[in-house]
Amino acid sequence: MRRCARLVGVPLAILLATGSLTTSAIAKQKKEKPKTRLLEGIVRLVPTGDEPTSVAGLGSYLGSIELTPATDGIVVANRLPLERYLLGLAEVPPDWPAQALEAQAIAARTYALNTLARPPAGAAATYGFDICASVECQVFSGAEVLQQPDGHRWAEAVSATAGQAILYQGEPILARYHSVSGGRTFDNEQIFTSEGSYPYLKGVSSPTEDASPLDRWGVVFTLKDLQRIIERPGLWTGGKGRLESVRTVASSEGFHYPDVLFSGTKGRARMTAEELRTIVRDLAPELFPGKYPSLTLTGRLPETFPSNRLVMRTVDGTVRVDGRGWGHGVGMSQWGAHGLALAGASAGEILGHYYTDVSLGRVDDPGTLDVGIDWGRDSLEVTGGFEIVDASGDTVVRASVGRWGFRWNAPGSLSVTPPRGSDRPLSVRLLRSPAAVEVGEAAFLTIALSRPARVTPITIDDETSDEPGTVRDAGRARVTWLAPLEPGSYSVHVEASSGSETERSESAEITVTGATPDAGDQGAEAATEEEPDPPGAPWGLLLFALVFAALGVFAVTSTIRK
Repeated sequence: MRRCARLVGVPLAILLATGSLTTSAIAKQKKEKPKTRLLEGIVRLVPTGDEPTSVAGLGSYLGSIELTPATDGIVVANRLPLERYLLGLAEVPPDWPAQALEAQAIAARTYALNTLARPPAGAAATYGFDICASVECQVFSGAEVLQQPDGHRWAEAVSATAGQAILYQGEPILARYHSVSGGRTFDNEQIFTSEGSYPYLKGVSSPTEDASPLDRWGVVFTLKDLQRIIERPGLWTGGKGRLESVRTVASSEGFHYPDVLFSGTKGRARMTAEELRTIVRDLAPELFPGKYPSLTLTGRLPETFPSNRLVMRTVDGTVRVDGRGWGHGVGMSQWGAHGLALAGASAGEILGHYYTDVSLGRVDDPGTLDVGIDWGRDSLEVTGGFEIVDASGDTVVRASVGRWGFRWNAPGSLSVTPPRGSDRPLSVRLLRSPAAVEVGEAAFLTIALSRPARVTPITIDDETSDEPGTVRDAGRARVTWLAPLEPGSYSVHVEASSGSETERSESAEITVTGATPDAGDQGAEAATEEEPDPPGAPWGLLLFALVFAALGVFAVTSTIRK
């Protein structure tokens, strides 16, 4: 991704020229339309602070954002070091056992290293990045992963295994993995027939997957619904009459999944389970929204048929589908790793079970990689604090703060619109603050900004803030201030910075009070002291079961189907 970029027309630095600020000017600037200029070639947005850069509709990302005007729209890529890339992977829930997380971190690092060592393929070859952010590669969600309540546990797993990879004959392997195999994984050549075999990707038993809601799954169709679905692509016509029965039989081509036989009043049809899976994946939700994918006791299935490992039969006018697993079934089963970790296995033992004749070793840092977030976009908005740098390393715009707009004009050409108010001098006013809050409580301060800026609430007593600065656009905005843990009266102001300018608002006095005990809690404590616990009711167990089921659904939807 080495393309030259130059600014056409007036330099963007002019857009950041200073001017005067009045109350009427603030009102006027809301009506002013920021001037748009033209950029040619690749554009790199390099962050100037620690906060993530937000791309509207896609997510928040650490590292640089690269925008390339390709032939069919804007390509969005995130450039960052390998270890930081791993922090943004959303492959398994971060509350899983530590050894399962470490096994996942090592497998994900190995998969990325193997990908970097291969010639680019697919979208990566077309658009010039190294690895994609979807289930086709590894699920990359950026900075949002660490913002989860247990995100620190995933960060600890990445850190604890830093530099470790799965090796075969000294080289990082193609470390494929999937959600849940349904009891046994496959040889690579059984699934990826065009690739052939790998000595380390052999089928093994996977008996510790029973915690997964997709270890076993079921779907029920009416014959009428299923007939309507297969009629849409022309696989069932009026000449075959009314569909009467459906059943699976052994594959006529020797596949690991079965064929499906459809019998009607006037004819029959036959297709593979994988062909039917592809058809119902799209058409069943389209023709019967809300009905498919099916709703089960643990939540809605991730797709109509989570895998092609299934059995179908007709019972009392309905078609019953019993299946197992989700994903391609090659390499490490993520739910199997979860079960092994619960049984006491280490990360190395988990990886040794799913990958044959391999070893763990340290590898050299490959440096940065470009993660393809999205492509083919007509426009997008990017918010944060960053510099705009061209492909030759020249800074086009320094210390920009706010929300920038980018629009695709033609191959090699972007229109760029600076944030509203970016041509005005910096000013910040504190408009509203609470009179009193409880210790440790989050309080909202309302401010008015003349131009986009990075804002930070400051407790004047110690002139420090534990909160990182956040980027806000010109106009009114809210800033969060966390009350100290000691009661008292505190003076608070807001500091705003944009480029080389820094301004402070007037201060406000906020009283921090002690936490008020909850009356219900007091009553419960008294009851506990005065009388023994009553016999347990089943409602707590039911609530626990519902919460556990919800966590299971989250875990399923977080895994991949590479």
